[in-house]
Amino acid sequence: MLPFYEIRKDDFTIFRNAKPIAFPAHMHGAVEILYIFSGTQCIEINDVSYEIKQGEAAVIFPDMVHRYYKSGQENASATLLIINPKVFDGIFPDFIHLQPANPVIPKKYVHKDAVYALKKIRKEDDYAIKLGWAHIIMTHLMRQINLEQRQRLPVTDMSHKIIEYLANHFTEPLSLDSLAAEFNVSKYYISHIFSKRIQMNFRNYLSMLRVEYASKLIRTTDASLTTISSSAGFESQRTFNRVFQAIYGITPREFRNNVSNYIK
Repeated sequence: MLPFYEIRKDDFTIFRNAKPIAFPAHMHGAVEILYIFSGTQCIEINDVSYEIKQGEAAVIFPDMVHRYYKSGQENASATLLIINPKVFDGIFPDFIHLQPANPVIPKKYVHKDAVYALKKIRKEDDYAIKLGWAHIIMTHLMRQINLEQRQRLPVTDMSHKIIEYLANHFTEPLSLDSLAAEFNVSKYYISHIFSKRIQMNFRNYLSMLRVEYASKLIRTTDASLTTISSSAGFESQRTFNRVFQAIYGITPREFRNNVSNYIK
């Protein structure tokens, strides 16, 4: 199955987890940092599996495919940070053309000041405070990372081209016919790619992208649900409500009222 391209519009996302995370293969334009306070978290980054143990950290650069999975019954207490790389402009090396040779930092190389900042940073902090903690964390972690040139091969696989196109155009009016015209192939071929390669039909995949984006807008803005529905690409409020509830199990209004309880 191809990775889901996660849409992130906010600069900082901070999670505290008391148990191992399970999240499917995905990618995004943010820098992701995982630190384990206790237990073990399994993660796969660019098709390589790692067991991140107590005191260890992992740093994932933008557009690196990764997934979290559970192994056994062991608990894990962790902090997960997802940060827009633009907040680090001019301070660290290029996040786009470089990547970590090894994304995992052993316990003995994780500076105590970084651990302290990882304990202190909170999602309810003011932006400036989160920015300060993030700079402390990244400064110490980046000193322990060897970077290598990222191999960005031309995108020749049609399924990847479609995923990339939808990630950039999902808020626009789209259909199998419009995709077929964009890539100069039949709509039946596009439909076949979704069912065989992406393992989800086109309409459901497009809805997933739009609902993911809408949920971010609900969490991070005060815009009305009608405005959010339109901004995410839904043709009607009714369709937005129906699709949102099908994916999240609650209505957009219920989600807004309970937003602090719904995290990745």
